[in-house]
Amino acid sequence: MNLEVIEKNQQKLIFVIEDISIEMANAIRRIILTEIPVFAIDEVIILKNDSPLYDEIVAHRLGMIPLKTSLENYNLPRDCDCGGFGCPLCQVSLTCEVNNDTNKPLVVYSGDLNSNDPNIVPTHDKIPILKIDKDSKIIIECYAILGLAKDHVKFSAVSNCFYRYYPVIIFNEDDIKDKEEKELISKMCPVNLFELVNNKLELKEDYWKTCTLCKACEQNSDGKIKVTTQKGKYIFFIETDGVLPFELLIKKTFELFNEKIDEFITKLEEIEILSKIY
Repeated sequence: MNLEVIEKNQQKLIFVIEDISIEMANAIRRIILTEIPVFAIDEVIILKNDSPLYDEIVAHRLGMIPLKTSLENYNLPRDCDCGGFGCPLCQVSLTCEVNNDTNKPLVVYSGDLNSNDPNIVPTHDKIPILKIDKDSKIIIECYAILGLAKDHVKFSAVSNCFYRYYPVIIFNEDDIKDKEEKELISKMCPVNLFELVNNKLELKEDYWKTCTLCKACEQNSDGKIKVTTQKGKYIFFIETDGVLPFELLIKKTFELFNEKIDEFITKLEEIEILSKIY
């Protein structure tokens, strides 16, 4: 298996992976989307709420705030020695106390949440939670735990994750002699992959980055242009709100993938043993 990173920043990762099956590619995608543990606020105690919002709406907004996650020092509640009742090994507390002593309304942001662990904090400080009027107050106590997106979307490790086939476009420019046909091919491509240079039809060198496999060029050239895909090669796109760094996200993905393979082998061995008994 080969992997090449094409683009990477704090919010987006694009890479090309090859020599894997479509089943493995989809397994990687599903693990990233649903099974990477991340922190999210799960319990909210509202001691004072002078805002116009109901307590339930405030709690829901708090739960959907993405939190930076550390996987080294915390356990999933179901795997913790406390049995999931809440302890320093599986729970982080965040508090918010804001008193508006100004003469105008005040917006309370995610940056106003104070965590007892500096590594478990909102990914962005300017996520609005609520607004309070002058001489109003908000006092909130929250508890965040690790969870999985397959149980609740607030535990999502990524904003989006998908892959597409690696496109391959094959054609011989000498076979396309009619100028109007060349112009039609260039014009009908929705992502402008073709260019007319000195009446010569040219394909962009990095066309595979944006080609959507719509086959418009193939349809408008009477089959003179062939659009296909490279077997076992895929382009992955991952978008995140900063909950986990990409390096840790990919590492954890393959750790979980290997654990599932081991579990599957164990289950097969158990079935074989049971079949011999009966």
